[in-house]
Amino acid sequence: MEFTIEITRHVVGYRTPEGFTREGRPCGGEWLDGDFRTIEPPSTTHAVYDEYDAEWWDGDVAAWAVDTINPTGATQPSLCSVGDAVPERAWLSGRYDDPYEGDNRVTEMTVRLTGDWSPQQRADVFHALEDG
Repeated sequence: MEFTIEITRHVVGYRTPEGFTREGRPCGGEWLDGDFRTIEPPSTTHAVYDEYDAEWWDGDVAAWAVDTINPTGATQPSLCSVGDAVPERAWLSGRYDDPYEGDNRVTEMTVRLTGDWSPQQRADVFHALEDG
């Protein structure tokens, strides 16, 4: 069985770049009216549950997933309400505004549980992150 966590990271800005005119006056920083600019292109990594993870987490794949996903900040489910079963198409998302640049630099994370996860296992992970 292969349990995989797909983590996609995208860094964007919701304002125009800030700078200075030739005369030295500040310019930019205007809202992009619902649009965004890409600062860093999306990158996707995959965490795959293996025998070392099974040993470390005593065979509890859901606990491994929660501990792996938690640092990403992705805790918002794509579903209106998480029930007892979560389909594979569902995902978790989260965002982190840069403490110095605010909405000029936002890291957005999307996480999906792919592979051999059962709908009930996905629900357990979603509930643990949603409550946590």
